[in-house]
Amino acid sequence: MPIYTGKSRDDSDMQESLDMFINPDNKNKWSNKAYNKEQRQIAKDHKTYLELMDYMNGKYTLQDCYNQIQNKTFPLTARFKKYVLSHYDENGNFIKF
Repeated sequence: MPIYTGKSRDDSDMQESLDMFINPDNKNKWSNKAYNKEQRQIAKDHKTYLELMDYMNGKYTLQDCYNQIQNKTFPLTARFKKYVLSHYDENGNFIKF
């Protein structure tokens, strides 16, 4: 679980502090130890998700993004393509988690 930082009263400048870690078993304990490989991947995936949501912004669905990738009109980088495609099987069916 990440720790967020910011100074504004409305939290508009809130950012995730990637060098802090809250113990998932005890929310009152935290550490500044570096993330392990799994934690880094979770943080990276979360960042990708948030940036993809900014792009979609209520205008596109995940299916729209998938179709854009198939039509080669998706404007975002390979990191986002990989993330979108990870939610679909080889036949183009949405994978329910």
